[in-house]
Amino acid sequence: MHSSDEHFLATVEAQLHHWFDNQPVLSRKELLARVATLNPALKKATLDVYLHRLTQRNQLAHSGRGVYALPGGPLVADFTPAVPPELANLWQAVATELFLDNGCAWTTQWLNDFTTHQLMRTVQLVEVAPEALQSTYYALKDRLGGRVFLQPDARVLELYVAEIPDAVLVLPLVSRAPVQRVADTPVPRLEKLLVDLLSDPTVFAAYQGEELRTIYRTAARQYRLDGRTLFSYAKRRGKALALRELLLTVGLSSLLPT
Repeated sequence: MHSSDEHFLATVEAQLHHWFDNQPVLSRKELLARVATLNPALKKATLDVYLHRLTQRNQLAHSGRGVYALPGGPLVADFTPAVPPELANLWQAVATELFLDNGCAWTTQWLNDFTTHQLMRTVQLVEVAPEALQSTYYALKDRLGGRVFLQPDARVLELYVAEIPDAVLVLPLVSRAPVQRVADTPVPRLEKLLVDLLSDPTVFAAYQGEELRTIYRTAARQYRLDGRTLFSYAKRRGKALALRELLLTVGLSSLLPT
């Protein structure tokens, strides 16, 4: 991008909060009109390019077809996924039996909200402290039989897990992982899901490459993300540098630590 383009884009960015003021959203037409006031000579195609770049930089967020909002604004929601009753009941039963006070449960079905390709076969994940892995695995296996796998490697994932609908993976929970409670069930915060996808390409092989980049972009448009939480967790997973590179690649530099 030429320095003149950068200067103009910075001018537009400086006006965004003023333009939105008390309006939570603006239509594409309204935004284009406001950008045009800064340089009436610009062509419509060029104006669209600037909106696209602002979205890539996470200065604007899509809030519906042809509608924009400021990231973190009132229409950018907190991530509170719908917990399937089976998953909630399963966690409650095992947590009660084993007196678990640390862990979380989730399903890869939630990732379909962010992906280009919708995966029909989903996996449920139960994450617990490393010392509780064995007992949790056997407690789940007593209930679900051959659907349960303990820390499967690439071979087991390819030969067995991929062939079983609603397989359940028992995995170690990283210390101080960002977790929230939904429907009285501990589930990952969105920051944890994003870092986990980046950190474990074996378990999450279907969500790598361009799909991973799409997930990050879409998640940032739809939900509030805390950059400090992202990087704090990524550091504990040894992925802070990889996260930084990914955020720069997908145009989410606003999430980088200052």
